[in-house]
Amino acid sequence: MVSVPLVRRNLGIRVMPLPVSPSIARCLLVSRDPVAIEQISSAMDPLAIATEVCTDSTSAQQMLATRKFDAVAIDFDLGEQAPGLLAEMRVCPSNRTAPAIAITRSQSELALAYCAGTNFVLQKPLTAQALTHMLNVGYGLMVRERRRYFRCRIKTPILIRRVDIRETRCHAVNVSEGGMEIVSAPPKLIPEMKVHAEFALPCPLVRIKAICEIRWRDRRGHAGLQFLFMPLEQRCDLQEWLAGRLEESLPESIVERFRDVKARFRCQEEANVTDFCPKT
Repeated sequence: MVSVPLVRRNLGIRVMPLPVSPSIARCLLVSRDPVAIEQISSAMDPLAIATEVCTDSTSAQQMLATRKFDAVAIDFDLGEQAPGLLAEMRVCPSNRTAPAIAITRSQSELALAYCAGTNFVLQKPLTAQALTHMLNVGYGLMVRERRRYFRCRIKTPILIRRVDIRETRCHAVNVSEGGMEIVSAPPKLIPEMKVHAEFALPCPLVRIKAICEIRWRDRRGHAGLQFLFMPLEQRCDLQEWLAGRLEESLPESIVERFRDVKARFRCQEEANVTDFCPKT
């Protein structure tokens, strides 16, 4: 069970820290309403969704620009700042794909929320039934967002190939759906360069071949690779492997629910994504 800190009534407290307990997802809640904060946090708690609370739009803007969240809930009691904050979230690189939840009181606020790009609307006064319904519908989106950005620490050999450099063996230190970080990168690997990468992940064994782009490198010889193209079957295997690693970090109380969501979204992805094999 994820423990959520009580909301402090002191007006000087502007941000509540994240819980230290394991969580499957993180939600940023922007609200000044203690009742709404308590209701939403309590509803998310059993699903291992850690809720972090901002009471003003300035703090929320800073957090959206510097942190990754798997869902964002914005209370329209903030006034004209609320739709602007929602619109900003939709252009923020780290959080633009996260599910957005608008908390409204009127039909005019509801219209503004949808125009700004919200996925879900909760109308005040909040009820347990409405919160449960929203979470039942939105939970899978939050899990998918968490899995999409989940970065697993692992040390595994990686083979880098390119026609104009010698075949190179490096080590990956972490991997995600979108890419990986490698160490001991040769000096010739520079940002925007495209390479072929081959590596294997253990337990269960998954072999991956992908075309990657070097996104960054530093003076220590570390570099970031973004996956550009990968066969569909291997992409699904990578997603399944990462989901397994994420599952290992979850509280027992929600493991079964996570497995159900994982299986449902895997089936959807296999049905909707077409394989793309680029010409080389």
